[in-house]
Order: sequence, then C-alpha cells, then structure tokens
Amino acid sequence: FQWRGYTFPQGRRVILDLYATNHDLRLWRDPATFNPARFSQGDPSPFGFIPQGGGDYEVSHRCPGELITIALMKVALLFFTNEIRYSVPPQDLGISLARIPTLPASGFIIGNVRKKS
Repeated sequence: FQWRGYTFPQGRRVILDLYATNHDLRLWRDPATFNPARFSQGDPSPFGFIPQGGGDYEVSHRCPGELITIALMKVALLFFTNEIRYSVPPQDLGISLARIPTLPASGFIIGNVRKKS
C-alpha cells in the first residue's frame, strides 16, 4: 500500500508510534491529562482501540476476543470501585518511555484491602 507517497513493499515491517499518536495535539485536546470522559461521547471508531487491531472483525485485522476483554475490564473496574476499599501508598508511578512494554516504576501497589461495608 501507499501512504504519503511511500510505497510499502509486501512483507515490510513497520512500528506504529502509539505514544506519538496518543499525544498528537491535532487529535487530542490536552493529551497528557487523564480524562476518561473524552471517550464517553458517540460510538467508538472501529480503528480507535489500537491494542485490538483495526477495522471489522470479519474482514480486517481485529481481535475476536476484544468484546470479552472489554467485558472483563468492566467487571474488574466495578470490583475495584464498588466492592472493596484499599489505600494506595506513596510510590513511584513514573513511566519510562525507554522500555516496551512500559510499566510504572513501582508497579501499582495497593494496601489495606478490605470489603466495602
């Protein structure tokens, strides 16, 4: 295929720069701010959830497990927000952009976990 005047030969490997894509000011208002509400409007694009591939399940590269993954994430989120209480101790949540996949330096540590009363 061609993109911006460059013809990609069959078999050519490329790297998609997700950090740059997700921080492009032409696409994202204030991209460094955590703002989940920005995704609550309208239907998501079939190309908007990059970890699962793009396009339609039946004719494109898109993970057939995406719907179950989203359902499991919703269950986990409900559990952590509605079923338990916990504290988050001071920790280094800095992220190194030199490591792939990247993780917070401390991981993510929770403590004093208890059932909500």
